Amino acid sequence: MSLPPAKRTTLLRNIFPAAHGAVDIDHFRWHASAGERNDSFKLHASQALVLDVFGTLKVSERRDAVLNAWAETLALPAGGPWAVELEWHDPANPLHEKQPTWADAVARSPHALIFFEGKFTESDGGKCSQTQRIATGKHKGLRQCDGRYMWQANPVNGLEARCALTAKGVRYWEMVAQVFDYAVDDSYFECPFAGPWFQWMRNLTNCYASAQRAGLRPACVLAYADAPSLPMARRVRSPEWQRLHSHLQPHAITFQALSYQSLIALAQAAAPHDTVWPELAGWVQNKIQAVTRSRREALEE
Repeated sequence: MSLPPAKRTTLLRNIFPAAHGAVDIDHFRWHASAGERNDSFKLHASQALVLDVFGTLKVSERRDAVLNAWAETLALPAGGPWAVELEWHDPANPLHEKQPTWADAVARSPHALIFFEGKFTESDGGKCSQTQRIATGKHKGLRQCDGRYMWQANPVNGLEARCALTAKGVRYWEMVAQVFDYAVDDSYFECPFAGPWFQWMRNLTNCYASAQRAGLRPACVLAYADAPSLPMARRVRSPEWQRLHSHLQPHAITFQALSYQSLIALAQAAAPHDTVWPELAGWVQNKIQAVTRSRREALEE
């Protein structure tokens, strides 16, 4: 279904011009808010920022040079050709998820696989749904998991396991035992992935499983907008973020938080004669400044 002309115009105005050809506007998997088909026309939309940067990368003639530079930063083997996909999930569904994990962007070469998760004004990753109370229906008010990684029965379906998702056949914890230093057969009074770590675990385990199946070296990157007033920029410098990293198996997968500004700077260095990257740098910085100014003014009202 085609977007209405006014919505299409507003949407395209919020995306860097060089990236317009990276996706089919009418059939792309747009993020949406309640009552909207997509919300990426909004200045603070994280998906629009993803498209600014990774859409530009996808259509760039210097894509291989840029991704080789990023791979070197991630301690991954260089060497293309590199392919870039936006809003991608592994069709093989290696972790048997009911709802597949979609990566905001993916880069793949004959040697490596990189998942990119983009954040703009968000404060952290998403939490596990199993610990949230069911909002409607005959099970309204029930939680399928009490937030511990301990043997328990799901009050909704009666299945027993340490993890409600494991009981449903989802293979997160099989991969957790390979990506993190948590043991699948141990119990934890607080599940490490009940809160915001859930999204990072989900991205990491999916990337690891997809790369393992294809014989590739895996890496996950949190791409964030770096500004003092933005919560994700503060989060990646926090003790809590360091604690998450301390539980990773470093030989299994690379996990780094890289600002959009630093990714673009690396692209500029790798393709010094390509004018699109300094233009993108200015576009992204202007967008970040506009959003932070808007947030500051809202707080002052």
